[in-house]
Amino acid sequence: MSFTHIKLARSQQQRGFALVAALLVMPLLALLVFGLLGLSSIELRKSTVSMARDEARANARLALITAIGQLQKHLGPDQRVSSDSTLLEDEVGPGENSNLAQPHWMNVWRTAKEDGTSYMVRSAEDGGLRDLRMSENWDREDERIACLVSGNEGGLNYEQGTQSNAPDEDEMIELVGKGSADENTPGSKVSAPRVELMEGEEVRGQYAWWVGDLGIRANVATEDGSKESRANLAELRPTMLSQDASMQAVTKAELDNGVRSKMLSEGQLVLANTDADLLKKHFHDLTVDSMGLLADVRQGGLKKDLTAYLLSSGGISDEGTGGVSLGVQDSDRLVGPRNNEADSHSSSPGQAGRYNVTSPTFGLLRDWARRAEQTPFGNYSTSPKYPLNNGNKVQFRKLGESDISPVLVEGSLYYNISYYRRAGVDPQNPYGMRLHMYPRVVMWNPYNFEMKLGDSMINLHINGRKMIEVVMDGKPSKKYRMYWGLPGGITGGASQGSLFFKMQGATLGPGETVMWSPSGNQLYQQEGFSGNVLSPGVAPSPSRSFYQDSRIDNEPLFKPDTSWPPTPGLKPNCLAAMPKEWREIVLPKPTGNLQEAQWTQADDYRMIWKPLSGSGSINSASDFNALPTAKFISCAYQYGDEDEIPVVWSSIDPVPFPGSTAENPSIQVAPDRRTRDGFRLRWSEEHASNRLGSGSLAGTAHLQCAPIANWNMRGSYFYRNPFDNVTDIAPNFFGIYTRDLFDAEVDWNQMSPRFQGSTYRGDPFDHPLKFTSPRILFDVPRRGAEISSLGAFQHVNFSPFVWHPSYAFGNSLADPRVALNRTEPSRRETINREKGGWNQDSIGYSTDGRSDTNQDNPTTNEDNWAYHARNFLDQVPLDQNVIYDLSYELNYSLWDEFFLSSGTNAEKSDFLKSPERSALPNGRMRLISGTADTAEDDITDYHRAGSRLGVDGAFNVNSTSVTAWEAMLLSSVGTQFGDNKVAFPRIPGLDRTYDGRGARSTEAWGGVRTLGLDEIRTLAEEIVREVKTRGPFLSMSDFVNRRLSDDATGKKGALQAAIDRAGLNSAFQAEWPLDNTRALPDYNHPDHIKDPTRMEQRNKPDTTAWGAQGFLTQADVLQFLGPALTARSDTFVVRAYGNTVDKDGKVVAEAWCEAVVQRTPTPLRPDSTGLNPEIKSSEADFGRHFEVKRFRWLGRDEV
Repeated sequence: MSFTHIKLARSQQQRGFALVAALLVMPLLALLVFGLLGLSSIELRKSTVSMARDEARANARLALITAIGQLQKHLGPDQRVSSDSTLLEDEVGPGENSNLAQPHWMNVWRTAKEDGTSYMVRSAEDGGLRDLRMSENWDREDERIACLVSGNEGGLNYEQGTQSNAPDEDEMIELVGKGSADENTPGSKVSAPRVELMEGEEVRGQYAWWVGDLGIRANVATEDGSKESRANLAELRPTMLSQDASMQAVTKAELDNGVRSKMLSEGQLVLANTDADLLKKHFHDLTVDSMGLLADVRQGGLKKDLTAYLLSSGGISDEGTGGVSLGVQDSDRLVGPRNNEADSHSSSPGQAGRYNVTSPTFGLLRDWARRAEQTPFGNYSTSPKYPLNNGNKVQFRKLGESDISPVLVEGSLYYNISYYRRAGVDPQNPYGMRLHMYPRVVMWNPYNFEMKLGDSMINLHINGRKMIEVVMDGKPSKKYRMYWGLPGGITGGASQGSLFFKMQGATLGPGETVMWSPSGNQLYQQEGFSGNVLSPGVAPSPSRSFYQDSRIDNEPLFKPDTSWPPTPGLKPNCLAAMPKEWREIVLPKPTGNLQEAQWTQADDYRMIWKPLSGSGSINSASDFNALPTAKFISCAYQYGDEDEIPVVWSSIDPVPFPGSTAENPSIQVAPDRRTRDGFRLRWSEEHASNRLGSGSLAGTAHLQCAPIANWNMRGSYFYRNPFDNVTDIAPNFFGIYTRDLFDAEVDWNQMSPRFQGSTYRGDPFDHPLKFTSPRILFDVPRRGAEISSLGAFQHVNFSPFVWHPSYAFGNSLADPRVALNRTEPSRRETINREKGGWNQDSIGYSTDGRSDTNQDNPTTNEDNWAYHARNFLDQVPLDQNVIYDLSYELNYSLWDEFFLSSGTNAEKSDFLKSPERSALPNGRMRLISGTADTAEDDITDYHRAGSRLGVDGAFNVNSTSVTAWEAMLLSSVGTQFGDNKVAFPRIPGLDRTYDGRGARSTEAWGGVRTLGLDEIRTLAEEIVREVKTRGPFLSMSDFVNRRLSDDATGKKGALQAAIDRAGLNSAFQAEWPLDNTRALPDYNHPDHIKDPTRMEQRNKPDTTAWGAQGFLTQADVLQFLGPALTARSDTFVVRAYGNTVDKDGKVVAEAWCEAVVQRTPTPLRPDSTGLNPEIKSSEADFGRHFEVKRFRWLGRDEV
């Protein structure tokens, strides 16, 4: 046999003192000797046994002290994570029996490299953040620094995993046996190697020890503080945050607070009528001890209390000097190191400068949180708040104020042409032509409250230079060029097609989509735009249009197309005979310069929406431009550089020519669907004409996208970006807003709204008549239900750009525009480096005159389109990133360094006075350091709150216990939606539920997804599968974020992968599938776009309906469970054993003991602030002090 040996030093005896003492007591001993002889044999045996027992206990205590020493060495520092050895068995499925001899041996990993540098590095030139574990072949078995069992005191001698190394069973001591665990459950017992204790060459005894990780078990002794709370809406707290762990994971009986409060050991669960055998079966799943410290596992140091910042006036100073504990200001960045001081202490200084202007700021979080002050719980009505800027550009720099605004779903216009008999006698031109315009604007309120919109203005810029061919009775057909829009633009500029309308105010209910259309039949006001009124209370009708017979600048509205010299007698706007029919035409494409040949038509395609704040009239384009902009949507392939290629009508099936009169300009004929021009959000399922009319991408899935997942529905700024997939024929089909080809699905009647209440309703993602339910997605913080979980920041709109995700924080889906192993496009590629990635290779250019600069722009013909694109953002993309993985960056910035203590300062004062009756909103918060008097100032301090508070029942995400995960997920079981129902409400307080079936139902888009017990069990199993695949997670952000890896782990975070694998959203995937099985084809684009399909189809979600209210997301789970989660454990159980042996090596006495050991916030060697350990390169960092929380001796039958 091979044992570890430890030699014991001999005692230094004080021989002189012993001799004197012996001489003094000799007379007394002589008097007693005879009286004691009769008892000598009995007492001799008793003393021998007692001495052996004491020596065995001493050896057990030595084992315990050694184990605690190893804990201090390996898990005292903040930058450590732990889990048991089952994490290493990714080939063993959840719930399956382990193949390891000792699956519950605990392993420890560093969260940084041995030299203290980070595994996460940032490069401004090489794709932003990068995970060195991927490129350096990090191996979780090779990288563990300890396996905490006896025999490993001097190094990693024994371990479990694919390369297991452990002594034979007879060379180990059983420390968890049938007295604690179910002996019939494989892998439940725990043994540890024996270590021999030597005195000289003689074996005096043996010891063994094992450290168990209590953080990977569910703590069923944590009390739900909300049940005793007197706070307003306290009854809602268990539905908003996980307040405890549920015993229903193992038994039908739940534990009330009275029972939980008395739990001092797992054994006492039997007193709560829990079956003893069942408890043994779940020995490694449940605990009554686990307290988590609020420490930053990734970077070290205590976390900062974001609650203190949210309640501040916007600035928290640094604590100490040299970056010991950094403060935060409203102007600090949320992407990359938040300021210069943070950058200097980061793992990659100087690499985040390309976010100085475009990153959202911390002030955005504080502004969002403060909305609770004015927002009551329940029904609520408010006016929008916009991120306004002067002119036609939306504010995008250093976003620090939150916005509440509707979504501009559609801006479109049908038109018709009528004829009428002109007044007077003109035999050559007896008839006049009249334009009838039918604009529609659709707005969507995605919030869970009523939104009151005031009057507003919208500019629709569509094709205003269309050409038509008119067939007349008895006369040859004639071609006319139409000129719509602003005066003075016929000879050049980008004015034609620019139309302006006033939208009457309306109230949009939660999730409602409302359509505006002409309030009556009226003359289009070419000046005095405020007179062009659109109403939400009037249905679109062929009889109600904005009509126009002529232009106020005396230029033609309908200009005859004729050769030079012109045909005598031809007049603009007139017809030589009664017309029969008409159609749009496009002349044969000429060779050479298309711009000079005037073959192109549209000057621009865009819609700009601006709220009105006063009662003044908007009479001109300059008046409109002076208004602050709320939404800017450009659907121009060429960015408004004039010369957009027209869409061609078929020569068959022309349009009948309706008649009107000079006195009555109304007509009753509905416009032809081919006249429709404008823009809308893509539908969940696009119509056939768009799919098939996509040129080289016809028949592919390029139009299939997930609007909520990969686009920002609340974004204020949209235009073609370098990563949009683009087709090679008009209308080029890029982005989330689309134009339409001519399909029956966009016919006048098919697009008719439905009347409900007092307004006409549409839908953001489908036909108005096909989908009739409100689409509710977001909410704001409410009074009494303020932000208590980082996960609640999923509702914040972090970007003005439409190409970022709608739910950016807490989720971590791959951005299809960015490589899976990076967070931004790599500037090592020329296409991403030149001009910030917005260049002629990524944007394209033409050689037929369409991209000619007209000497207006300080650039080349090849760069002209890209120049216009950059100029939308004032050329900021030249040195600032606007396309990057926003979700990854936000999660990386917030999940590790910060926590939310929750509650106001007044609530914290009440909490200190009476923790039981005045629990904080996060009821898991406990005062773990100091007293109510000494902690009063610190508990509200941004830097110091983490030194006073702990998280009761903190759960280590590296747990591979299905039952433990199940207990955590069941925290809210039965609290709101009935027995055996669990929910993770994205919007607290919703009373409508969705059971996962019928994805087109009202509940699917406006209700809370409820889960049954079987679904929760399946979810727990799939989470464990992901933990085994990806673990250990080296930080919370590592758990939340997708992996920066080219494999499947790079596509979504662990929780989302588990949700998807569990099939919890299968109804949405079945109803609205998204084909992400293959990449879009490469093809040569005629406008020199080097890669016209850069947005990777394979990195999109599985359904176009991703993110619906009833669709369970990772962020939903984190909003509820996140405050209880941690990436490491701070509470451990130590089982220790000692024995003593006789000279023949026979064991004469044994002892077992158990201690619960807790890491505390107190540093062993504090820095200048007293908050964190002082780190010296020349000395080992033993981190924070461990203390024994509870100790007991165990009998053999208790082991």
